[in-house]
Amino acid sequence: MTSLSRTPVATDPKCIQLHLDADPRFAAAAGGAVRYLAEASGMSEELCREFQEATVRACLEAFESSATQSHLVELCRFEDRLEVIVDSNAGSAAIRLARPVNS
Repeated sequence: MTSLSRTPVATDPKCIQLHLDADPRFAAAAGGAVRYLAEASGMSEELCREFQEATVRACLEAFESSATQSHLVELCRFEDRLEVIVDSNAGSAAIRLARPVNS
């Protein structure tokens, strides 16, 4: 017997695109934006701080590993998670981070 019920999946994210120069101060700014979104989404203080730090590290890694001076960072809020994509225009070289949120 096949069940016709389906598990709903969030598909309409709300995204913010940040176009950043390869400057560590901008990595910190991206981390601050992620922290704000994480707190607004109801994440714990510890998870907010960890997600912020992971975002800064991902930005710094992208800044150091790429010859380009301009980077695209996307912050996306889905119903069930937050995602950060650093250098999303770099295809498989993009750095992706995600954390669940309290819905």
